Amino acid sequence: MIVKKINNIARINLHLHTNVSDGALSPKQLLKRALEIKLDLVSITDHDTFDAYEMIDPAAYPFRILPGMEISSIHNHSDVHMLAYGYDKRNRELKEMTEMYLVGRRDRAVKMINVLNELGMKITLEEVVEVAGSRELIVRPHIAQILLKHGYVKSKNEAFDKYIGNDKPAYFHKPELLVPNVLKIIHNAGGFAVTAHPGKLAKPEYLADLIGMGIDGIEVWHPDHNQQQVQDFIKIAQANKLFMTGGSDYHGELDNHNLFDVVPVNATVLQSVNEMYEAYLCRNR
Repeated sequence: MIVKKINNIARINLHLHTNVSDGALSPKQLLKRALEIKLDLVSITDHDTFDAYEMIDPAAYPFRILPGMEISSIHNHSDVHMLAYGYDKRNRELKEMTEMYLVGRRDRAVKMINVLNELGMKITLEEVVEVAGSRELIVRPHIAQILLKHGYVKSKNEAFDKYIGNDKPAYFHKPELLVPNVLKIIHNAGGFAVTAHPGKLAKPEYLADLIGMGIDGIEVWHPDHNQQQVQDFIKIAQANKLFMTGGSDYHGELDNHNLFDVVPVNATVLQSVNEMYEAYLCRNR
């Protein structure tokens, strides 16, 4: 067993995806990269699944690993992504929720593929499942990947813009829980609920709604946030005594925007991350 240093956490990335959901790297490959760039704390936050943590041994790495997951939810008919950190994956409600999303995403994929077939794009569920990773958790980029492979589109973005994006011909909404229900499940599993990329919320005022519902923190730094937004989210978090985090939302090397690197957060955010991690340790002693 590797003994981890007890110095403060300074180099972080708390929003990373593997090929268990829609990322490019396996969990072990991702953690190898984290070691190479000398991160102190990482979190794998695959969409609606924690299966990546079944494939790794956190004790085998010299850095800290905070259990994470990016959970889909809905507020006022708009998507809200909630980062769950430090949960107990043995929790029954949490496991039932991940199974619900797994089945729901597959059912949605079947409907989308049927419509695409009707539109003349002959792709199959089996092809999509093949690229969906070990969990077979199907997300729309997997369908876009197969459309691109067959030459029906010139890019994944085109697939979304023409066919599978919100309100496009082959779009179907995936089943989602309301935010309060997701918060309850995260909290009952002993975790912290942190709103992911709040700058991407459908309406800025929704963040105040989420705070009122009982979130524990805000992802203040994200590649889609400009510097003014980062500062604004820090002020909001401080005013409401919420944890602050940051992550690059890394999926793979083909994405030049969401890189796998040290997240450039300031000392205030790092102090909050240290406090959240200490709180996680205290809950699990």
